[in-house]
Amino acid sequence: MQVEKSRRNIRVWSVAVSLAAVFALGAPVLSSPALAAANPHVSEAVEQAKGAASHGQQGHADACVQRAEEALKHARAAGVKNPHVDMGVIHLMEAVQHGKAGHADACTEHADGASTHLTEVLTEGTTSTGNRVFFRGGYGEMLSDRAGEFITDVHGGLGGGPKNTGTGGYYIGGGAELMVTKDLWGMMPGVALVGEIGLEFKRWSSSRVVSGEALTPVSDLTLAKVQMTMLTASVAPKLKFRQGTDFQPWIIPAGLDFHVISPTSSQVNYLDIGVQFGGGAEFRVWKELWLGLDSRFHLASNQTNTVNNYWTAGIYGAIGF
Repeated sequence: MQVEKSRRNIRVWSVAVSLAAVFALGAPVLSSPALAAANPHVSEAVEQAKGAASHGQQGHADACVQRAEEALKHARAAGVKNPHVDMGVIHLMEAVQHGKAGHADACTEHADGASTHLTEVLTEGTTSTGNRVFFRGGYGEMLSDRAGEFITDVHGGLGGGPKNTGTGGYYIGGGAELMVTKDLWGMMPGVALVGEIGLEFKRWSSSRVVSGEALTPVSDLTLAKVQMTMLTASVAPKLKFRQGTDFQPWIIPAGLDFHVISPTSSQVNYLDIGVQFGGGAEFRVWKELWLGLDSRFHLASNQTNTVNNYWTAGIYGAIGF
């Protein structure tokens, strides 16, 4: 019996570790705006474009062309896919063309335009991307206990012993938020959509009960604590309001949950799926350090022949990247 129990635990943890690895590998290491800002060619293109505009203002069309051509070379060498880079290249090409025609004023105008767009690329790299990594914890409670099951308490000590009736407990977890759009694709300014990937562990209130050892040849009826736990991996869309401010409420209209329960059900099933709904708010403490309140309800499909619905409420800390 002990060997079989160990095998079940190994299977449960194997599934949990696999899910964690899949979601962890999906997070990007560095955002494209940050890569653009760190590109030395972009910085050099800005400096050369400013130099071209300065010479153009002095009526030096030839010098304006020379600096604009140098800026164009660096802008193309940056290899960054960004609309501001594209517009910068267009302006620099116009500056070169007008400068060669002796039009110093037009060369200045387009060199200024290129400088403005390329500077925006550098600014984006130091502006919040909306991506965050978070850690959360708090109180959770199942809507139904797991008392009277075979593995949780041997059907209440076969009718004459204590049962695992606890439903409350704590949870800890973490994950990442990846920004999709900061204005719902232009439809609702100030309302962002992020994708949340999370992993959460729950430890429910557990009791000292008759364990499976009672059914072995040893017939050990000594009471022992049977730990009630649950692991959840989730993917959910999150709508965040008041973008650009230090206080941002949010809701999760519906997210996807993957559950692993322990101990297994009496039918030795331990995998379940479900949906989650949630809401909360966060406040900027300092730069990209945030603190927030988090409340969620998880509705499971109960494919383990147990009721796995629960709710949570707690706090979290997040760091932008």
